[in-house]
Amino acid sequence: MTSNEFPESKEISDLFKGSSLRERSSLKLGWNGITVERRSTEAGERPEAASDHYFIVLWETHSTHGEREDVRGQFASYIKHPGTISTCIPGIIPRVRAFSKTEAIVCALNPVFLAGIEDELDCRPTDPMRSQLGITDKGLWGLVSLLATEAAEEGRCGRLYADSLAHTLGIRFLYTTREQRQQEPQKMSTLPRYLLQRIVELMHTNLASDLSLATLASESGYSRAHFVRMFRAATGQTPYQYLLDLRLERARQFIKNGSRSLTDIAASCGFASHTSFSKAFRRRFRTTPSLYRREI
Repeated sequence: MTSNEFPESKEISDLFKGSSLRERSSLKLGWNGITVERRSTEAGERPEAASDHYFIVLWETHSTHGEREDVRGQFASYIKHPGTISTCIPGIIPRVRAFSKTEAIVCALNPVFLAGIEDELDCRPTDPMRSQLGITDKGLWGLVSLLATEAAEEGRCGRLYADSLAHTLGIRFLYTTREQRQQEPQKMSTLPRYLLQRIVELMHTNLASDLSLATLASESGYSRAHFVRMFRAATGQTPYQYLLDLRLERARQFIKNGSRSLTDIAASCGFASHTSFSKAFRRRFRTTPSLYRREI
């Protein structure tokens, strides 16, 4: 996989010197403040480096071992087991001697992106952030894995889906890298009816567009975190789930009422491809669009 054909994150390349992409990077999708890549690196030495980004590393496939230089210049052994996670905060990345091949999903988080999320929290954590090695966290693992899959599938589920995952990941990361637990949010009031109607109308008139979470939150006048919670309290669904249902219902009506091609219907309802449309339609209606057309 060449870097000309598939651009790579400079920040991740600096963290994993000499590594190569195993799947498409999220870089081309233009996600705001976050990049996710599956990387592979052979055994060897990686020099000390500095970074101003935060990282989440999901260790995959098999155990990997080596040595890491500490602040005294001495090397200490390490082993990374599949299914564990390392988190890194900005600063010096120590020199590493890897004795075996490494395969990992690496997520780079821009500090401005994280600061924006932290500013919106009701209860901001106060403990200092710290790097962590070899932890287990099903939430972090699941969110990063979903983003990696979305990148590999070239943004199949759309901007709102990726924005929602990235925002949730940012919140979890802010607490995971600190000692204190994430506090349970207080009971949230629902989005006022007139605002809900405005958001739903915006969705209806922009079904073919790649709506972002920031656009919807801005229309409501609330922060992203407040908007998502209030929207869910009002509808029982996340904004992405609600928008997906609107798109699928519009697509079903197009199939019932006309002779447009399924590819045209997919595009006009905001799906990235006919394949992504077919998968979503089948999950929702338990049949494929082509079978549904033949049965009506």
